[in-house]
Amino acid sequence: MRGEYGFFRTLGDSFRPSAYEGLSEEKIPKSGKYFLLLMVVATIVMFLAAIPAFISFSKNIDTVIDNFNSLSIKMNASSKGPIIIFPGDSMKEVTIDWDSNATEIDSGKLLLAKDRFVKKTLFGSQYTNLTGYSNVLEHRAVYKSAIITLVIFLIPSMVVGAYVFFGIKFFIFILLTAFLGFIIARAVRFSIEAKNCFNLAVYSWTIAILIEMITFSYNIRIPYFRIEWAGYIISLVYFVLGLKKCGYFEAKRDRHGDLVHRKKYYQIRE
Repeated sequence: MRGEYGFFRTLGDSFRPSAYEGLSEEKIPKSGKYFLLLMVVATIVMFLAAIPAFISFSKNIDTVIDNFNSLSIKMNASSKGPIIIFPGDSMKEVTIDWDSNATEIDSGKLLLAKDRFVKKTLFGSQYTNLTGYSNVLEHRAVYKSAIITLVIFLIPSMVVGAYVFFGIKFFIFILLTAFLGFIIARAVRFSIEAKNCFNLAVYSWTIAILIEMITFSYNIRIPYFRIEWAGYIISLVYFVLGLKKCGYFEAKRDRHGDLVHRKKYYQIRE
């Protein structure tokens, strides 16, 4: 039972600086695995939280189009041959062949040509003739459907992209926090191990990760302040509190002038 809920228990502990003493003694691979799982959960929650924004976007397409008195699209392009995006992946492969006359596709998901658009569905190929659709205002329903289909089609790529982007971003923040925290601690003769600093950085940055990724799709405005900065501040405060709880100042010396290191015993979580 503990193994099944270990991640969520640790997630809850990351909100309690009082639990950082034990968390700081975790093995590096375990805290690294926690970070990777945290990014998966945060990415999923981010896109779930974006559903209302996506619904609002789809409803506002007509409003945006209504603001134009006239709007038409004319496309001219040429290529040496078919351009294939995501080759080899039948669920995502897109072929751009400007001179194609095909009305069906055997492989891939989409075919875009100068005057046609072919999409592969469970019931076969769906062919749409784009000739005569240059006037957006007269054919808003077609363009609205195309835009929504494109966004839905790109969602898997956006999920992976968000995971990689935010994962790299926050991993850099964690490394910087751990490195600077360790250097400053040693400079002021505060005893703490590098491993403890890294673990404290991983768990303390949990709050910032969740706040930024959950609110990413919403334009929350505060004068002269960004909502994600609140997460950064809270995480750094938690990191400092963790340092204070897990380390100690090398203040005492024995009669020979040597530093006396007070031993601390941690309740290491298995």
